[in-house]
Amino acid sequence: MQKTSPLVGVLFGVTANMIWGLAFLLPAVLPTSDAVGLAVARYLSFGLLSLVVVAVTRGAGMRGLGRRVWLTALAFAFAGHLGYYLFLVQGIGHAGAPITTVIIGTLPVTVALAGNWARKEFPLSRLALPLGAIVVGLVLVNLEEVDWHNVFSGHSGSSWVLGIGAALTALGMWTWYAVANANFLRRHPEIAPITWSTMMGVGALVLSLVALPIAAGAGAIHVGAGHSLLPVLGGGLLLGMLVSWFGTVLWNRASGSVPISIAGQLAVIQMISGLIYVFTWDSRMPPPVELVGIALLIGGVLLAIQRIRTTPEARRVTADAAPVADAPAAAVESGR
Repeated sequence: MQKTSPLVGVLFGVTANMIWGLAFLLPAVLPTSDAVGLAVARYLSFGLLSLVVVAVTRGAGMRGLGRRVWLTALAFAFAGHLGYYLFLVQGIGHAGAPITTVIIGTLPVTVALAGNWARKEFPLSRLALPLGAIVVGLVLVNLEEVDWHNVFSGHSGSSWVLGIGAALTALGMWTWYAVANANFLRRHPEIAPITWSTMMGVGALVLSLVALPIAAGAGAIHVGAGHSLLPVLGGGLLLGMLVSWFGTVLWNRASGSVPISIAGQLAVIQMISGLIYVFTWDSRMPPPVELVGIALLIGGVLLAIQRIRTTPEARRVTADAAPVADAPAAAVESGR
């Protein structure tokens, strides 16, 4: 993998999250489209594009990679993409969108803490201020975006517990994926980010082909039952090709060069971008409290980036990191 400086890696990470923010916009642009059908179309197009890349490049960069690496790609496709979305949808369905949004919104913090715990890139005290700003920013944004009056409405106690469990599972899966993927890329510099994104796309295609008949048989897909097929296909192509494939390529470039405790905090850019896209689409300004929250989120990320340049530990880890044993990935190699 081509050597990338930390600051260029940050740029890749920011761009990836800005692209991922489009996933927030699609439901606003296509409010009547079937959500599960859109997700299946997304991951099918992600996988089909990946097959096209494999065919065009004749598998360049993949020759010689063993079954263990392919199984890791399949696991990451599940944990970071299809499986993550599956549990996210279950969380929304059983506990409601407000509380699920709050749980998933903590991803920047969980990834930063888990990444720093795994790689010991910073003393925890040096992460306290940027993470504190991000936490307060998340609280302020959620105060405005979440309909707190309806958090518990329409859900029984058992359903709410099941939904919370599903949301926490989605949170844990993507947290694990982000850390394990970064460690994997550092341990395998011979695998290019495009190659790795393409391999995960092939894994997503396999999983989608398995999930499609199951979802259809369970009545989870409603395309054709009052839902137009064309918007689902168009939205799925956009999400699969741009958001999933290209966004993952950029994220892989960032993960291989930026301390994971910093890369995790970049995930707030996804939320900020998504909010900005939705506000622009709706032609409205966010309320003052939410503006303060967004400012704190951005300030926390900028402070974290500044510490890349001033912390000797970060420069040393980035320059010649010898990653700790990738315990989660090792278990998978024997995934959001």
